Amino acid sequence: MAKTWGPWYFGWNVLAVGLLFQAVLFGSTFFAYTMWVTQWLEDPVLDVSVSQAMFGITLLTLTQGFLAPFAGKAMDRLPIRLLVCGGASAAAIGFLLIARATAFWQIIAVYATLITLGTLLSGPLAAQTLSAKWFRRRRGLAIGLSTVGTSIGGLVMAPTVAFLFLNFGWRVAHVVIAGVILLVVVPLVWWVVRNGPEERGLQPEPEAATATTAAAPPASLSYTTLEILRMRTFWVMVLAFTPMVTAFGGVQQNLGPFARDLGIGDAQTAWLIATFAGVMIPAKIFFGAMADRFDHRYLYLLAVTLLAAALLGMLARPGLAGMFVVSLLLGSAAGGFLPLLGAIVGSRFGPTAFGQVLGLLGPFTTVSAVGPLIAGHMRETTGSYDPALWTFLGIMIPALIAMSFLERLPTATRQTAAMNTA
Repeated sequence: MAKTWGPWYFGWNVLAVGLLFQAVLFGSTFFAYTMWVTQWLEDPVLDVSVSQAMFGITLLTLTQGFLAPFAGKAMDRLPIRLLVCGGASAAAIGFLLIARATAFWQIIAVYATLITLGTLLSGPLAAQTLSAKWFRRRRGLAIGLSTVGTSIGGLVMAPTVAFLFLNFGWRVAHVVIAGVILLVVVPLVWWVVRNGPEERGLQPEPEAATATTAAAPPASLSYTTLEILRMRTFWVMVLAFTPMVTAFGGVQQNLGPFARDLGIGDAQTAWLIATFAGVMIPAKIFFGAMADRFDHRYLYLLAVTLLAAALLGMLARPGLAGMFVVSLLLGSAAGGFLPLLGAIVGSRFGPTAFGQVLGLLGPFTTVSAVGPLIAGHMRETTGSYDPALWTFLGIMIPALIAMSFLERLPTATRQTAAMNTA
């Protein structure tokens, strides 16, 4: 007979490991990439320009997005610990190969293959899918917490990477990170992670409130890819979240140059970025928890309002104090999008199809990679970021209209959720 889950649910252990592998993998790639670039530019062996160096992260983003549907389907059908361990090991091998690179095309090749595999299988997709499978009543909170891993990576791994390459060189730094992945991350994942409570002989958490109504999907319901692509909810998510992620990405990647245009120094800009990354953590937890209680459309409106306020603040060309406020608003808004997207998928499609649906969204949200390019191009051609900021504000309007078409979960569902989480 399966054990009850008791006062301490083992799902929290799984969630904690999910935070770890996201922090290490994403922190040492996406968040630390700009610092790796500074080292590669100074290495005469590589002989690389800035534009060439940026090609690695762009290719990583695009490749990961287009492969996401296959990874998402795999998360629903295969042991996730095997996928995460395989992805993390691939990334570790990639770091070891980068440490021995003698030409920059080799680094690009590694990012397009092994690093892509690592961040795809050992990133937010895996962590959120695990949260959706392990948690029912508190699924929104769990998904929100799981998304914190990438932010922790930005706070912890970025300064760690800087310490390593400043003291030992960028090649040794890559070897050290590979060792951490192989000796710490992979063993912990193998020991702790399972696809669901049943695999550890545990009873699952009580059913989510959404499962008590006819509007909620059964936990075992599955879909074909064609069925998902025919559903209105899927396209509402595409049309509502892609513009927001595009605007956010465009502002995030250009925050440094924008601050420099305002006369803000690099050291002060670093604190702005730290503020932005730090506030994302409580914001993700807040939006994830609130997704169990309130209408997702209203929470989305709150996130969009915060982002719009940040863009309007930037248009006012503030000083340092004003930019700290902008950073707080940006982090608060960004902290809402990923948990809300996961909560919408979980509540409308159920845990069985969670990875598949989230993966199918990947190719569409990958379009957001043009955000930084749009902002940078407009800055170069007009001498100001204002046209880009107004463009980002403009695309919020159709996004809000799209979200208004999201079907509303029954009131009883949200009332029951509030009682269960009280």
